[in-house]
Amino acid sequence: MTDKTDNNQKPSQDTPLVPKAAPTTDAGTKAESKIPPTPPPTKDNASKVKAEADSPKSSSSSAKILAIIAIVLAIVLAIGVYWHGHQQAIEQANQIESLQQRLEQQQTKVDSQLQDASANQKKQLAKVTSSQDGINEQLASMSRKLLDLDSKRPNDWMLAEAEYLVRMAGRKLWLEKDTTSSAMMLANADERLASLNDPSLTPVRRALADDIANVKSVKNVDREGIVIKLNSLIDQVGKLELDGVIMARAEEPDFTVSESVSDWKENLKKSWASFSDNFVTVRRRDGQVEALLSPQQHWYLNENLKGKLLQAQLAVYRDQQDIYDSSLTQAQQWLETYFADNSVRQFMLEQIDELSKQQIKVDYPEQFSAQDSLKQLLDDRLQRLLTGQ
Repeated sequence: MTDKTDNNQKPSQDTPLVPKAAPTTDAGTKAESKIPPTPPPTKDNASKVKAEADSPKSSSSSAKILAIIAIVLAIVLAIGVYWHGHQQAIEQANQIESLQQRLEQQQTKVDSQLQDASANQKKQLAKVTSSQDGINEQLASMSRKLLDLDSKRPNDWMLAEAEYLVRMAGRKLWLEKDTTSSAMMLANADERLASLNDPSLTPVRRALADDIANVKSVKNVDREGIVIKLNSLIDQVGKLELDGVIMARAEEPDFTVSESVSDWKENLKKSWASFSDNFVTVRRRDGQVEALLSPQQHWYLNENLKGKLLQAQLAVYRDQQDIYDSSLTQAQQWLETYFADNSVRQFMLEQIDELSKQQIKVDYPEQFSAQDSLKQLLDDRLQRLLTGQ
């Protein structure tokens, strides 16, 4: 009852108010006249209107909550993004600072190395400059001394030339066995000393004269001629012929029978020997018979003979008199024993006999007495020159 009274008397606050129709014109009146009139609200209609009035309110509150949650999430997300970016910025800043520190360390190290290298270079340059100055001073000093030598002692050059000639004379004598050239060089050295006209060189010239006399007294051996003759003998070895077997002459038996009757036994032996001689012949030969050499032994014999002659050649250059004589003696024995007596063997025996009489060993002076004197004289003068005396 109450509800009905309230609904009829006063509309509920939740019921939507129907706006009043505005005044219209005639055309509008005609259009509105066609709209059916709104029926009065009933109980069912009132509940529907109340539900419709409550639904927008709940939707707006849910939207507000969702908006707040979205705003909170956006704020949290923004804070997270900012924090992550801030941390990355800090890390990048730390890395950049570390790289800058490394670069500064490297730059410092490079600068230090450059400074050390520059200092070492300056030291080396100072040493080179100092060394160059010293060398320049030495060159200048030597130049002055050479000029002084050229102006004050021009004769010392001829003294050095004489000493060189003496040394070359020794090489000619001991290496080449050339006594003629050696004596000539010694004589040229004496001429250089004589041209100096220096009385202090008299002892040196006296020693040089003794050396020249000793060289000229040495027996001159024609080594080239001996070697040439030995070469010709080696060429003749291939023309030799082996000696054949010479059999001893056999004695012919005497088969003559005597007329004496008392020799009947001897006559019987001779008759039997004469009869058997027609079937078997036995002859006795006395003497030594040597067997023939085989072709291989013949070749070895020729080569050994050549080897002995070559050995004699080598002994000529080495002044080995004993080896020279023994080689020729052995070659002569082989020629007489194994080869046939013909013109080739006879020529070779004559040449070997002539060569065996040659004296190839010569006593040369061991050194020149003037050489040490000249060297000592040059050293003394050079020392005086360097010391400025």
